[in-house]
Amino acid sequence: MKEEQKCKQCLYCDNYDGYYVKGLRRFESIQKGYCAHLEKIVDNRYGCEHWKSRRRRFLYRKKVASRALYEILMDISAIRQILQENQDEGKNL
Repeated sequence: MKEEQKCKQCLYCDNYDGYYVKGLRRFESIQKGYCAHLEKIVDNRYGCEHWKSRRRRFLYRKKVASRALYEILMDISAIRQILQENQDEGKNL
């Protein structure tokens, strides 16, 4: 007997964008979202044969986060250098 291949859930699909509602302290999922391939609102547990991995999206987000952290590190380094120079000038007076 041939087993049917289970489809992966939309929740983990690259075509899926989930909907959220603003709660008191955080955003909460409403378990529904928009499927770009089907062009309609679907349940996050729905699955279809057009499922795509989010690997590319994950790598893009990781790259953006790394770049932002690097820029913050450079800003902190510049601030440290300015404070060090001011402290050295205060000692020389």
